[in-house]
Amino acid sequence: MNKKLSSVLLLFVLSVTDAYLLAHPNLIGKLGILIYKHSYIKTFPRALGTVLLVVVISVMISEVLFRFVDKKKAAFGYITLLFISAFWFVYVYSMFSSFAYRITGKAFIYGAHLLPVILTGLFARYFVKSSLRPVLNSNPVGMNETKNDVS
Repeated sequence: MNKKLSSVLLLFVLSVTDAYLLAHPNLIGKLGILIYKHSYIKTFPRALGTVLLVVVISVMISEVLFRFVDKKKAAFGYITLLFISAFWFVYVYSMFSSFAYRITGKAFIYGAHLLPVILTGLFARYFVKSSLRPVLNSNPVGMNETKNDVS
C-alpha cells in the first residue's frame, strides 16, 4: 500500500474514532453539552465534521509549509504548531482531570484527548519529514557553479 494512502487512511480512521467518542458521552456529559451549547459535537455527523475540518485544515497547513516554504522556516512552523498542539493536550488533560469533567464518561474524555494527540503526531511527522528532505533552492536557477568561478 502506498505510504501516502496509508497515512490518509490512518488519519481518517482516527478522526472517525475521535468523532464517535466525542458524540457519545454519558447522561451527565449530554447534559453538559446541552447546557454549554457545544452543538458542534452534539451528534456523530456534527462531531465528525468538526474533527475532519480540524484535521484537514491542519494537513493543508502542513502541506503548504512543506511544499512552498524553505526548510528552516518550515521547521520553525512545525515546531510552533507542535508546541501549540502539545499545549492543547496538556490543557485538555488538566481540564478533564477536574471533577466536573471526570463524570462525563470515559469515552467522551478519551475523545477529547484524541484530537490534540492526532495533531501532535501529524505535526511531528511533518517536522521529521521536512528535516529529512534536502535543502531546496541551494543552487538558484541561472547560477552555475564552476571551479574557480570560471564559466
